[in-house]
This record gives sequence, structure tokens and C-alpha cells, in this order.
Amino acid sequence: MSPESDGIDDSQVVLYRLVDQESEEVLIAAEDLLDYFMEEDREPPETVTFVRAHQVGRARRKTERAELQVVDRQGATIGAYDIGRVSAAFRPELVPSGADRPDLGYSFLGRTCEYPWAGEIWRQWAATGRPVEPGEWARHPSDWHESWMHVVQTAWFDSGRSATRYETGGTAVVDSTAITTRDGFYCALGEAVNGPGGYFGSNLDALFDCLRTMRRDEASPFRLVWRNVAVSQEALGSDFTERVLALFEECGVETELS
Repeated sequence: MSPESDGIDDSQVVLYRLVDQESEEVLIAAEDLLDYFMEEDREPPETVTFVRAHQVGRARRKTERAELQVVDRQGATIGAYDIGRVSAAFRPELVPSGADRPDLGYSFLGRTCEYPWAGEIWRQWAATGRPVEPGEWARHPSDWHESWMHVVQTAWFDSGRSATRYETGGTAVVDSTAITTRDGFYCALGEAVNGPGGYFGSNLDALFDCLRTMRRDEASPFRLVWRNVAVSQEALGSDFTERVLALFEECGVETELS
């Protein structure tokens, strides 16, 4: 720990770090975060609250280039948000040191993340790691699917991966039984193509980008098996499923429908 910060360095329970990107100084590290992940139509709060802070930077109260990092139990970054300008809503010299875990506010100038369940999903991923079994997204209510897709996409690119295919198996199977939303379809497609927690597009444009990049990089070709496609046609609309199939055909991916 830097001599310019106070607290106990206990990365096993820290979930969020706010970091100055220029100096790489940790401004604050805490167990939870309130009023950042919220519905898009809610009025943004004046401050977000870092709950039970473990580390508080003393050298500066504000920065123009802050990054909010989501960290796992080993302290490794699994996702990040470019926040930009932030300022502490407290006086660092008044923050208790040692074993105390105060709740402290920071002004993000109204910046929020419009995926309200992302914080809960990040907590799950931080505790257990990236999903290792298919279908974990489907165990959550349908209104969580958009947030799950957001976490998948954020973690995927923050890990240095690209919008392409990494798995080497020749067949990707999508089963429509649990798919009730378009975000759910992209969750299922991502794990079918790239394994649990995998990404392969989050909308039609992003899907086309993945297919085009895969072909450009000469990634291993695959065949798509889409089971119970009639369920997807009813839940997602036949126009949507037809456009998805047209993209696969355009990019030379063989499809099998059942």
C-alpha cells in the first residue's frame, strides 16, 4: 500500500477501485458501490457512495481521468469504466484510519451505468470467476439479461480479447428453450461460440463485426445448430431471426435449424 493512503489492504473483499489513470494511484477501494448502476430514466445522483472503504488516497481529492475498476477476490481487474473527472465529497484528513470501514462519496458529475443489475452480476463474477457452465445467465429473470450481456461484453474486451471466435469446436449449438429476450439470445450465442461467459456480438451490427473479423483473421470455421428455432421466432420476432440467419449466410456460416 502506498504511504499516501490509509486502510487495510484486504483485496479479498474489495470489489471496486477508483484509480487515477495518469498516476495509477488508487483513490479509493471499497466493498460495494451505490447509485452507479441504475435505470436509465432515473435522475443521476450528486454523488456515488463507496461502501465500507478499505483504502483511501490522501494525495489528491480529484482527477480528470478516473477509471472505476471491478476486481475479483485476488485483486485482479475483471472490468473497468472510464469515468473521467471525479472529485471526493469528503475531506480525506477527516476519514478514520485503521480498521474502520467508512462509507464515502465521490462526485462522478452525473455519470452512471444504465444497466441496473450489473453490480449484482459483477459481485457474482468476482466471487466465483467467469462462468464455467453454460446457461448461468438464464437462471436470472429476463430483466437481468441486458445487464448480463453488458458484463459479458465489458469483461471480454477488458481482458484483451477481440470480437472474433476463439473456440476451436466445429459446432456451436444455440437452444432457444430458455431464450425470451434478444439480449438472452446474444448471451446464448456468445457462450455457444466462445464458451460460458463468451461474447459474439450484442446486437446485429456487433454480430456482423464478429463474423467479419473471424473471417478476416481466418479463425476456425464453425457450423451453427439452432434448436427450437420456432421458440425464438415467437419470442424475438421472425424478422429478427431471419436477419440473424441472413448474416450467418452472408458470412459463410452453415446453419442447421430444428
